[in-house]
Order: sequence, then C-alpha cells, then structure tokens
Amino acid sequence: MGQQQVIIFGAGRIGRGFVADLFYAAGYALVLVDQSAELISALTDAQRYTVMKAEDETHRRDDVISGYHALATSDTEMIHNALVTADMAAVAVFPQHFEALTQLISGGLLRRQTERPNAPLDILLCANLANAGAEFRKRLMAALPAEAHTYAETRIGLVETLVMRMVADPPAELRQRDPLLLWTNGFSEFPVDRNGFRGSAPELPGLRLVGDMRAEEARKLYTYNMCHAALAYLGARRGHTMTVAALHDPTVRADAAGALEEVGHALVVAYGFTLEDMTAWNARVLRQTDNPTLGDTIARHGDDPRRKLRRGDRLIGPALLARRHHIPTPCLTRAVAAAFSYCNPSDPGAVYVQDQVRSVGLYHAIRTTCELGPDEEDLVEEIAKAIESL
Repeated sequence: MGQQQVIIFGAGRIGRGFVADLFYAAGYALVLVDQSAELISALTDAQRYTVMKAEDETHRRDDVISGYHALATSDTEMIHNALVTADMAAVAVFPQHFEALTQLISGGLLRRQTERPNAPLDILLCANLANAGAEFRKRLMAALPAEAHTYAETRIGLVETLVMRMVADPPAELRQRDPLLLWTNGFSEFPVDRNGFRGSAPELPGLRLVGDMRAEEARKLYTYNMCHAALAYLGARRGHTMTVAALHDPTVRADAAGALEEVGHALVVAYGFTLEDMTAWNARVLRQTDNPTLGDTIARHGDDPRRKLRRGDRLIGPALLARRHHIPTPCLTRAVAAAFSYCNPSDPGAVYVQDQVRSVGLYHAIRTTCELGPDEEDLVEEIAKAIESL
C-alpha cells in the first residue's frame, strides 16, 4: 500500500500549525490548499516550514515539515485530482468561507463518486463553530446536484473536531527572518466526533474519539476561550498588554480561576463530567495559558467583544448555563462587566459595544449585545451592577 494522503483546505495557523503537523507525524503525504496565492508561492518555493512547539519556557522543540504539495484555490483541476485520490481531508477555514469552499470541492467529489464510488472520504472540520457539521453539510448539499446527495450522505463523512493547540504570532524579528514559521504550544490533544466518520478514523497523535461533541464543544468554549477572554478584559483594566502578565496579576488570576470554577460546576451538572475531571481540566487551562514563550497578547484574546458577548459565546453562554442550574457566577459576571468596559479604538467590536452603552444606555446595551430576553432580567441586573462597581 502506498503512502496515505490528506488534503487540507486552509494553510494558515491551524491548517499548517496543527492539522498538517499531526498528519505529517502520522506519515501522511500533505496537500495544502489556500486562497492566498502569495502564501502558496512561498510554501512552494521553500518546500519546508517550521512548527515551533513550546510547552513552557524550558521545553521547546522545532519540527520541520517538508515534502508537501501546495495549491492555490485557483488550481481547480489539481484540487479535484487530489480529492479523487485522497484518503482523508480537513477544513481549517473560517465558517464564512464554507460556501465558497463547497463550491470549489463539489466537482472533485463528483469525480470521486464516478471513479471511486465505494471509497469513503472523511472531512475533519477544524472550524471554531458549534454544529459545524450541520452547517457544512447544508452548504455541501447546495453545491452538489440532487442526484449526488445520497452519495454525499453515505460516503462523505463530516467530522466535527476541537482544536486545542494555541498558535500565536512569532516574535517580529523571527517572523521577518522566516515568514512561514508557526509559533505554538505544541499541544496535540485532538477531540473528534466518532459519529461523523464514514470510514475509519485516522491514527493521529493525540486524536481522541468522543461520543458527545456538544458536551466537548461547551467545555472547550466555556473554559479555554472563556478564560482567555476573562484574562484579556480583566487584565486590560489593570493596564496589562500580555496575557501571561494578566495571569500573574493576583487579582486578575483570582477572578479567572474563580470563573473557571463556577463554569466547571455548571458543566459537571449539565453534561455529566466528574468534578475530579473538571478540576484537572481547569488546572490544565491555566497551566497552558501560563506560557510566556507564546507572547500572547490582551489585544488578540480580547479581540471583538461584540462577538464574544453574544448569547451563545464564551462569556454569556456559560453564565446562562450556570443560571439554569442555580449556580452563582460573581467572577464570571465581573469578566462580562470588564468586556463591556474594554476600550480599544482599533477594535471595531470594542468601539461598537462602547457606542451602544453611550447611545442606548447600559441596560438596553446589555440586553441587545448579549441577546437576553425578558425572563433573564436578573442576569442583566447582575451584569449592570458589576459594570457600575468597576
């Protein structure tokens, strides 16, 4: 049997710095696809790139990935050829690009149906979106003719995943010297939905098959993403610019750790995680965040509070989950309040939130930004009081 091949759509941070890294370690041949002709040209010329993995300041490893094929999205025929022969595929693009991507791959999937009708193709969806499988399948079915729908349902697996690895911007001097360098914490745990496969799951380092993807999504979003946002907004109020500096501030750390504990209790009740498991998980969130080598910034983790304050996102989502189970959230509420007071003139989302507070008043701004209904007025009141106390 020849070398297995994976085609990865999206050759950015996650596509190259996480997905390609895992498949390369497992011995797969890589085909990288990206809409940036400039990036594809650089990857083709270099024929190698480096993934830096730093667990902390003392444990660092640089891994070189080479021997890949890099294709621009304009290379339609070659992409279709790769889809016919691929053993696995992955999508590491923003959800707003799903429609264009399904239009791009539909011709290749139709050729695969003709040439290899019984060969399944599983597509790992590495997008930061809840229920990504349903959204991608809707776009895929719209891109395919009706007579191919049965084939797509039975032979094309859409496998939701969670990306746990952190990929940050390298220091400016290193990025200038090596524009293709990827700067990561090297974390390889890769939860994937066991129910999404039509073929066999790949044997990748760190791959973990899970049965309840909704529970795993909630745990990741409401702990990792929530904690990073809380550190950003609470840290910004105390003048910090780096995430690690905020974490080392005793006042900020106490609130971030307290929010994790509050949310952890809610996740235990709602999804059946054990308290011991959640305690260990939350400790790992703080440990992995405490990584000065990555140089992660308040601006990156705090980017777009308008989005992060929405009902289902990382701050209001866990607050509502805890509320449903009568779990108080004073620390999480302070993080929400800090998000409302986050000032960054170069961040359109932050400017929008501040403008809303000024133009329609605090209470109405909370209701509309957080998408809270009349029966959730108690949460609106708690957030308003926390903002006023800040």
